Amino acid sequence: MADVARSLITDQLPLGSDLPMPEPVRVVESELARARYELTPDEIERYRALSKDVGAAIGEMARKLTPGLSEREVARRANDALAAVAAHSVVTLVAADDRLKRFRHPVPSDRAWQKVVMIVVCARRGGLTASLSRIVCVGAIPEDLEQRTHDCAMVNAHLCNATRPGTTGRELYEVAARAYADAGFPREIHLHHQGGAIGYRTRDWVAHPECGEFVRNNQAFAWNPSITGSKVEETCIALADGIEIISTTPGWPSIPIELGGRAYVLPGVLSL
Repeated sequence: MADVARSLITDQLPLGSDLPMPEPVRVVESELARARYELTPDEIERYRALSKDVGAAIGEMARKLTPGLSEREVARRANDALAAVAAHSVVTLVAADDRLKRFRHPVPSDRAWQKVVMIVVCARRGGLTASLSRIVCVGAIPEDLEQRTHDCAMVNAHLCNATRPGTTGRELYEVAARAYADAGFPREIHLHHQGGAIGYRTRDWVAHPECGEFVRNNQAFAWNPSITGSKVEETCIALADGIEIISTTPGWPSIPIELGGRAYVLPGVLSL
């Protein structure tokens, strides 16, 4: 590939690629990615439409689930629901019951769910990707699950509140760390990544203690804080006047949180 490219230009011009290539080709994926971080008005509208469709499709699918289905079957139904809105799930994760407490990134298995199941998708349409997580429970929601979901939502809200143009990934990680500690779970932040910038990839970058990337205006984000047994994840856009959460599910149980004069509504657990 490099030889073909070289044959079409003069030897004095350097070559760059968004894929790993042997020298002297330079990998420029990070430079290309930064050029697409700030979404155009048309991209923002397409993103809103995609996220709205994904939130509604997964919500409708989740309400029709019945105990006894395997995780693989739940994943298949999620993929089919997304296909019906012309979206392709590039990541589909499902965890039922005790597997939800054991795995943060649960690849679907043949395990049949009985009480609680979590569905996670990263759905792509027109290049853009929307991410969300939803938890469904049969009957009364266990108090521990409800509390941990609320605590996850609080961490997510703190991240949303801090996701403003100019804030670095390092600073956002510190915000999450403080929120986990305030909730009484200081070690949970070390058990899975917290999410970060999203767009044409499932994550362009994630927040971590050494992250020097910073929030751009009109950049999309998906935060996914988790506490053993629960997770809260939505897709949002950092606009000039604050974060806009765009992947909500109509009629889904919500957890409203107010921080710094702003209200954030995040998903709770659906009881069937």
